[in-house]
Amino acid sequence: MSANTFPAQIEPYKWAEQGFTWSGTLPLSRFARIAREAVGSINDQLIYIDCKLSMDAYHRIVWFEGHIETKVPLECQRCLEPVEIPLVSDFRLALVDDESLIERLDEDADFIVLGESESSTKGDFATPATVDLLSLLEDELLLLMPLSPKHDACEHKHQPTVQDIVEEKRDNPFDVLASLKGKLNS
Repeated sequence: MSANTFPAQIEPYKWAEQGFTWSGTLPLSRFARIAREAVGSINDQLIYIDCKLSMDAYHRIVWFEGHIETKVPLECQRCLEPVEIPLVSDFRLALVDDESLIERLDEDADFIVLGESESSTKGDFATPATVDLLSLLEDELLLLMPLSPKHDACEHKHQPTVQDIVEEKRDNPFDVLASLKGKLNS
């Protein structure tokens, strides 16, 4: 599939039964929440994606797993210049339609409970109508973004110099009061 045919909305159970796989690149600009955090132009930035859907028929669990990586230009919190932050994730998410299935997952397994509003009845259990794969991938990348991006080494533009500290030193308000007290006593 090409970037234009990446399925944003899927029916997870149907696609997992068919053994969906996709590998390729997408423009970073398709991920609106990440694009809002980026600085400068991201028109040439790409996200590499390799993913698949599989189904554990016994547990009625769809597994969305794969690898994503990109570099996002963010503002360095020290020097305020752009810093390219690599975001790389190997992910494995369980998509479950019933909260009771969570207890069957490994303790450290990541999961998403598909909402009842997204479900439709099919056969003897509810299956999610659609899931937004782009949103799931974007969530994975957002979790990797640092709260305070910074270069490994750069000059802090807001760190005061010794001269700034000396110039900012003001009269101690208690010294002013002490001088007033001295004038009143004389």
